[in-house]
Amino acid sequence: MRRYAAYQAGGESQIKQKIFAAARRLFVEKGYHNTSIPDIVTEAGVSIGALYHYFESKEALAKAIHIHAVQEFLQRFHRQVKSKHTTRERIQAFVEMMFSWTEEDPVMVEYLLYARPKEVLDRAMSICSEEGLQAVKEIMIEGMRRGEVKQVDIMLLVAPVSGTIIRLIELKLDGLLSYPLTEVAETAAQIIWEAVRA
Repeated sequence: MRRYAAYQAGGESQIKQKIFAAARRLFVEKGYHNTSIPDIVTEAGVSIGALYHYFESKEALAKAIHIHAVQEFLQRFHRQVKSKHTTRERIQAFVEMMFSWTEEDPVMVEYLLYARPKEVLDRAMSICSEEGLQAVKEIMIEGMRRGEVKQVDIMLLVAPVSGTIIRLIELKLDGLLSYPLTEVAETAAQIIWEAVRA
């Protein structure tokens, strides 16, 4: 636990960054269970000793990737979304945040959606149904409190927000959308808003 905590503290070296990036990429491409330590060191171009210097196991490496991903998601959410005042503005900001992140770092977003090894993390949910779900619920609960969104079961509000965003990201990651998601962020946010507004 001590070793992967150093990554999040920002004390990582270039070698550690290479290991981290290679493992994340391989977990996305091959899956956690189909990725071996030798695969990671080959992809990163480092020695097996270097990997074990920074991470005591593949599980510890996966946990470090998870911690980093969640921290980045939460930092982006607090910086880009929470500062907005209305529910409409927060939805727009959340869509823009997720779409721009997908364009900037598609491997990280794909990791968040699909590649996190649930057994390693002792969780049954991905970021989309855990941290992401909580973020969207927070937006919708505040919107209900203000009377800006429909007064219905919270999950009926969360579904069109999360569902629209996730599906468009999936289409982009699968190569079915040729244009940048950022080009349709405003339209997607408007469609979501029409579905949830009071």
